[in-house]
Amino acid sequence: MQTASEYQKHIFCLEGDWHQDLRQKDSIENALRFMETAHVNKINYIHRHVSTKEELQNRINQYTTKKYEQFSILYLAFHGVPNGLKLSPSNILTLNELSEMCEGKLHNKILHLGSCETLNISKKNIKEILRHTGALAISGFKKEVPFISSTMFDILYFEICQYYKRMYSIENQMKKYYGKLMKELDFVMVYE
Repeated sequence: MQTASEYQKHIFCLEGDWHQDLRQKDSIENALRFMETAHVNKINYIHRHVSTKEELQNRINQYTTKKYEQFSILYLAFHGVPNGLKLSPSNILTLNELSEMCEGKLHNKILHLGSCETLNISKKNIKEILRHTGALAISGFKKEVPFISSTMFDILYFEICQYYKRMYSIENQMKKYYGKLMKELDFVMVYE
């Protein structure tokens, strides 16, 4: 059974651009800032924007060093497609490519894909990525989800993650308190 080494799980977030027009300021960073200041145990976060595969690989390499080991949630916030992340309108990163970037690097980490439709693949495929990366769990959405609803859901999910080490317990508490919302957003959490 997959168990985190710590209760407190800080967040390392990599975010794409939500709009082609760079004057638009949409970002999930305000939600992360809220969590950092509002949570009783202060959930720290690191937030960076990336828009290319090279930038993403570089940030993942930085993230997986000992320096950032207390950041046990890797939060990837991008537009999504089934089995992929849209780093830019014409630049799609498949989950297999992501799995290669993270090969064996996500031990004691939860990989959360805050993107529409990305996990609209078979559970078997998600489990292959889980084993390949070494992650405790992979979570995300199977359908297109509204930006505000999914961001608020992510906050609720990250908060529940703070109180449990076992992935099974996190999933059960999510179902207990937010089961209806999980179904509406088609949220999935896969772990061994």
